[in-house]
Amino acid sequence: MDERALDALEYDDVRGEIAQCAQTSLGQARASAMVPFAGRAEAEAELARLDEAVRMLYRVGAPPFAGIEPLQEVVERARRGGTISADEANRLARCIAGMRAMRQFVERAAEGGDFPLLASAVAPMVDLRRTEQEIRQVVDEDGQVLDHASLTLLRLRDERRRREAEIRAVLERLLRTQAKYLQEPVIAMRGDHYCLPVRVEHKSQIPGMVRDVSSSGSTVYIEPRAVVELSERVRELEVLEEREVERLLYQLAAAVAQVADEFLRDLDVAGEMDFLFAKAAYARRVDGKRPRLTEGVWRLHGARHPKLRRDAVPIDVELGDRFRLLIITGPNTGGKTVTLKTIGLLTLMGMSGLFLPTKRESDIGFCSHVFVDIGDEQSIEQNLSTFSSHMRRIIDMLERVTPDSLVLLDELGAGTDPAEGSALAIAILDHLASVGARVVATTHYAELKGYAFRNPAAQNASMEFDVETLRPTYRLLMGVPGRSNALAIAERLGMPKEILERARSHVAESDIHVEELIGKLESASRAAERMRDEAERALQEARDQQAHLAREKAAWEASKDAMREKAAREAREVIEQARREADAVIREIRSLRDKAVVKDHELVELRKRLEAAEPEEKRATSRRRGHAEVRPGQRVRVLSLGQKGDVVEVAQDGRAAVVQLGAMRMKVDARDLEVVGDAEPVAAPSVTRIGSAKDVRMELDVRGETVDDALSRIDKYLDDAVVAGISRVVIIHGKGTGALRNAIRRYLRDHPHVKSSAPAGPGEGGDGATVVHVRTT
Repeated sequence: MDERALDALEYDDVRGEIAQCAQTSLGQARASAMVPFAGRAEAEAELARLDEAVRMLYRVGAPPFAGIEPLQEVVERARRGGTISADEANRLARCIAGMRAMRQFVERAAEGGDFPLLASAVAPMVDLRRTEQEIRQVVDEDGQVLDHASLTLLRLRDERRRREAEIRAVLERLLRTQAKYLQEPVIAMRGDHYCLPVRVEHKSQIPGMVRDVSSSGSTVYIEPRAVVELSERVRELEVLEEREVERLLYQLAAAVAQVADEFLRDLDVAGEMDFLFAKAAYARRVDGKRPRLTEGVWRLHGARHPKLRRDAVPIDVELGDRFRLLIITGPNTGGKTVTLKTIGLLTLMGMSGLFLPTKRESDIGFCSHVFVDIGDEQSIEQNLSTFSSHMRRIIDMLERVTPDSLVLLDELGAGTDPAEGSALAIAILDHLASVGARVVATTHYAELKGYAFRNPAAQNASMEFDVETLRPTYRLLMGVPGRSNALAIAERLGMPKEILERARSHVAESDIHVEELIGKLESASRAAERMRDEAERALQEARDQQAHLAREKAAWEASKDAMREKAAREAREVIEQARREADAVIREIRSLRDKAVVKDHELVELRKRLEAAEPEEKRATSRRRGHAEVRPGQRVRVLSLGQKGDVVEVAQDGRAAVVQLGAMRMKVDARDLEVVGDAEPVAAPSVTRIGSAKDVRMELDVRGETVDDALSRIDKYLDDAVVAGISRVVIIHGKGTGALRNAIRRYLRDHPHVKSSAPAGPGEGGDGATVVHVRTT
């Protein structure tokens, strides 16, 4: 990438901003050296990783990078056989711990599978915990070698401290006993020697070595003879201690050298991750959106220069699809150069794998080269030398431009005669168009506006200017050329009318028509902008309403599920209650079996209890289903009892009927009846008894069943036989081992419905069946 283009587009400012977001010097170095990627695939891969980093940053924050620093030189020295200092060993241990913490943070955040690219980025890192522990066994977190680093070091330091204590004890004793000879009662250090400040006239009173004399000559610093030998031993111990420390640190250097490759690889990954999250922090700072990289097509939506504040007027730019040349016109200080720099810088940022300060996702054409010629449009000294410098840069571009290049030209053709400048500008644009490059050029020349109208590969654009306020709005109007506004501005400032009229007379009629046309285009563009804004607001309101309805639907679904669960729970409670009540009714019915006659009002009372135990909805459904016109002789089912019978008599109002149920006759509500057969004449109750008996078989086969199942079926069978009026039945149980036969016969002896029971005759199964005589009255 052309360094001149990077400088002209202020790319270095972006580097500096990202470097400020980095937490380590490794990340800062990478940010300072950042350049656009050479290939589109590399840039897209970086954007994918950055997308995960931004999402992680918002969700769980950035990984920790504390303690990580560039220690490549220390590791390389250790690998070459050199030693390291205690402070360097401490920094290595902190760096290893910091890299491990960073890797573990990313791995924990990626456990849900949301950050696969970041997880794969830290996967090559090696856990160097063992090396860190080896360092910590020798060096503490303050960078000091520990006493317990070796037994030898512990012994030497213990002895040195003991000797120093002896020295202080001797000196303190001398301070007490020889105080009259001392200048002051203190212990003075002279180099490595412990001395007493003795008055010069008493120096012979304290035997020892003179180590120093005061500047006035009145004080002599004497190291007492009693401590000389002790001091020599201390110095000897210090030398031995230093050698032991050097040996320990050399061992640590050897341990570091063994993992040098792994450490440097981890350090490289850590620096890259810091750089990546610095870019993520920068994206959050500028409210950046992920761009889409395309083949030579730009669609910027609400773009702004990163150095501008967030309230700056954004621009919408399109290039490379319907047209390859964009000609921007407009007044000075209107924002043309800023627009040019915004397009160029955002292109470089997208090619560098950075998010862009746009309102929504935008398209960036990936380029092999970005060529820039941006001059100082505010300068009033447009002379030949300036024109020559511009031409030299443009000539250099023309020699290297390719079809996939982006060319940015500011004030093309300026600095020379307008006629020649505009002609040269058109020729340059023609050449760039023939090559196939994408070009954005700013100009004041009216001829270039016409060129863009005539050339299907070109498009006009302008920076909007408010004539009423005499201020630029900094909005880019695509498809609309800029107006000069000179006469309008002069009129607003109070220029006399006669001068304005004379000026208009000098303007060609065609130019006036063009200005009027441009004015209409600007009005139409503003109207379209308003309509688009209204449409976007309406769309946003519709989306908000849709989201609101979706939330309400979700809440309704949740409440519906809760209501369904509650209803099911209540239904289970009702069913359980009904089951308990039905069991109680059945027990009472069985207790009535011993009576000779079952009275109707007792059965009605039991039926009412069963109805009360039935769920309300089911009773209502049953009544609705059973409410029908009945006639005497019809076969009906009593819904509340679940039994079939025959209608004997119907009340005059049709609301009740007398039904013959086997041996019983009872009055039933007509709504509790369901017609199951056509009317048939009923001669007498005995006929009804016989007809009813057709519903119950004369024999029951329980062979192969368990005792409990067989007795349960026999009990119900006997109940049905009593209701049907059957006096004799046969129960077939088989012979087998005799267990089922014996259990059934014992059960029948005590059953209230059984008059008597006996083994069946030879023609009815013999000992494999039992004949039962049932109580029917």
